[in-house]
Amino acid sequence: MRNLMLFVAEDRSRDLTPVRRNLDLQVANSLELGWAVDDLWLYTNFPYELGEVRAQVVEPPRRPRTARATSFYKTWCILQALDRLGADEYVWYHDVDAYQLVPFDQPPTDRPLAFCLYTTRERLLVQGGSQFFTRAARPVFEGVLARLEAGVRKDEYALTDLVGEPEFLDFFDVLDFSYNLGDTDFALRYQLASKPIKVVHFHPDRQAHRATFLDGCNTLGVRPLPERFVSLLHRSGVLAGSPAPRRRRGWWFSRRRLG
Repeated sequence: MRNLMLFVAEDRSRDLTPVRRNLDLQVANSLELGWAVDDLWLYTNFPYELGEVRAQVVEPPRRPRTARATSFYKTWCILQALDRLGADEYVWYHDVDAYQLVPFDQPPTDRPLAFCLYTTRERLLVQGGSQFFTRAARPVFEGVLARLEAGVRKDEYALTDLVGEPEFLDFFDVLDFSYNLGDTDFALRYQLASKPIKVVHFHPDRQAHRATFLDGCNTLGVRPLPERFVSLLHRSGVLAGSPAPRRRRGWWFSRRRLG
């Protein structure tokens, strides 16, 4: 299985230091969890390397004015990656702010595509931030790109419409929220997720996210980040100025802090 992530900067004159720090954290986390260097597929439009991991530098086409930048470049890069993927291989794609917490070396599906769902404005919607797929999913992503070029703003809208078509019946699996636990509807998603939590959509630079994920300041009083990952955040300097992690004292302690 391959581990795919990407970052395309439309304005390469901007300071990319925060982006590089984020990529450093992702690469270090992946290596610490046992991924082989050759299985880390990173696409950027600027030079990047950390140790033996080097990004594939790409030059995507011009983005349609109506398409969201992250959606368009993500879909375009996924199609480039599918060209490299072996016939029987899976790739795990994840946004650069979606962090793996525990090892997994096998895809959680035997279908060509798998993803989580969430609700927005009373509609079920595909979550595009953590997905597993094979080369057989190419028609789906080609369709997503075509819709983005035709005026659809987000890849998740296009993907949701596509997988509802008759030709994709029984083509995909819906994963539980352990594969993409985010801040939105955190308590419900956490309770619906199988444990342990495998992937979190987490912005360590956002105080609200730190409160929810690190400090247990949520309605459940839970802290989903394992000590290994918290330690990595400190060692990488991402949590500079925050107190060092302490040994957990039990669920009742974090609940008391909320009271």
